Amino acid sequence: MSVAAYQKANQNTENPRQTEYRAFAIFTRAMEEADKEDNAMARIKAVANNRRLWLTLQMDLLSEENGLPDDLRGRLLSIAFWVSRYSLNAMKGEASVAPLITVNKQIMDGMKPQDPSGAPAPSIP
Repeated sequence: MSVAAYQKANQNTENPRQTEYRAFAIFTRAMEEADKEDNAMARIKAVANNRRLWLTLQMDLLSEENGLPDDLRGRLLSIAFWVSRYSLNAMKGEASVAPLITVNKQIMDGMKPQDPSGAPAPSIP
């Protein structure tokens, strides 16, 4: 089975929360790697992609079809607005990507699936 076929099969079996978690994991890892490499272009690309993720979430959070409680939606929107502003400085090299990585990891911790016993399930790589 090719990698593309595996990924397509995997995506077809994921629920939306798993897909969101995986997206956060991918973009967070990209920012971590760009930060370690100290590569300006890689940092700009990684932060821009992360910003797009948050802009997509922001649009979903503003949608009337979003089923999250209003309080949680408001808090997540506040974070999305901050990420958007902060990312511009990070892409210019005027701010560290570390706070963006930290925020993403905190969001991922809150999204971790629970097993039936209530314990967090293993992280998605």
